[in-house]
Amino acid sequence: MRGVAASLSVFVSRLGLDFPVPSFSTIRSWLLRLGCYALTRPLPCDTPWVWLIDHSVQIGTQKLLVIAGCPLAKAPFGERSLRVGDLSLIGLVAMEQSNGALVAKELQRVRARTGTPRQIVSDGGGDLNSGVALFQEQHPETAHVRDGAHRAANVLKNRWAKDPCWQAFVQQLPRNGAKMRQTAEAYLLPPALRSKARFMNVGPVLRFATRVLGLLDQAAPTAKVEEKYGWLRQFRDALAGWRCEYEVVQTTVRQVRKHGVSQESVALLETEWSKLECTAGAQDVMARMRTYVREAAKQAKPGERLVASTEVLESAFGKLKHLEGTQAGSGFTGLALSLGALMSEGTEEEMRAALDEVPKKEAEGWAKRMFGSTIQWLRRRFLAGKEDPVTNPG
Repeated sequence: MRGVAASLSVFVSRLGLDFPVPSFSTIRSWLLRLGCYALTRPLPCDTPWVWLIDHSVQIGTQKLLVIAGCPLAKAPFGERSLRVGDLSLIGLVAMEQSNGALVAKELQRVRARTGTPRQIVSDGGGDLNSGVALFQEQHPETAHVRDGAHRAANVLKNRWAKDPCWQAFVQQLPRNGAKMRQTAEAYLLPPALRSKARFMNVGPVLRFATRVLGLLDQAAPTAKVEEKYGWLRQFRDALAGWRCEYEVVQTTVRQVRKHGVSQESVALLETEWSKLECTAGAQDVMARMRTYVREAAKQAKPGERLVASTEVLESAFGKLKHLEGTQAGSGFTGLALSLGALMSEGTEEEMRAALDEVPKKEAEGWAKRMFGSTIQWLRRRFLAGKEDPVTNPG
């Protein structure tokens, strides 16, 4: 935001314009006001909606429950996957603890904004599943579909996590590769395998190892590559099998991300899978993913498609963290409201109307009520040597 303010200042100066330039705090206020408007503006209730729900977590005890969605008829099935700009922010709740009853309560509360949704999509977390199940007891017309990418990651985890060969591979790869950091072959440093959501992010590691094997298969690989990665040869067959299994889940995820799920989904996937190399492990993965797609698709009515991905919410969380910058490591603040602005691709007229309707005090008051004394505020008081912020929250 400081960068935006500085850029505007340069434009105004260079073009010889005569009007005040907004400060970074003004820009922040605009984002909060747009986000607050997104949470209060009227939404159409005369059309079936799909809700996407997930938690975002940062430092501290709070979780941020995000409920976003769009009219199901506006989902771009067959053209592309959902984008952040397709969504509207429906609900945003900071929670010290999350369980099924609390999630169901919030779902019931935001139902007033869109009417009963035709569908809810979640990542399959236990508290979200329980909350949606409780909500469905009162609204059985609502379908619940789990995110395809999370289900695919669980399939790989169940197959690989207890595989001694996989464990040896993921332990040895970074240990040997790190020794090349200060060498001419530093470009061969292996990609990091994330500790969180590991099995959703194994693709770069598998591709890297395959390409290194290609170097080793050359007539005369360099001595350094041979020294640090020669051990990969013993994983050649296992790596080929892992790549086959990974391609099965990726094919499935790409299909449901773009096309959703319908009563024709299993047949369409069978056609796509027939193009892949089918090892015994790949066949097992296909069977598991076939079960997932069949369970999701049976909730669709004839001729209807349902959303089967919450990845667009992950994208929104990433945009929020990018906007927060270093603050993302200091817990949630009122800037979380900017999710509403990020999800909106409104016209200039709509943004003017939003800023006219929501004053600065209203947006700041919402943030204060939602987050109370933030970690940043407590840290500032602590470092300033003021009274204990825990016992004197002010």
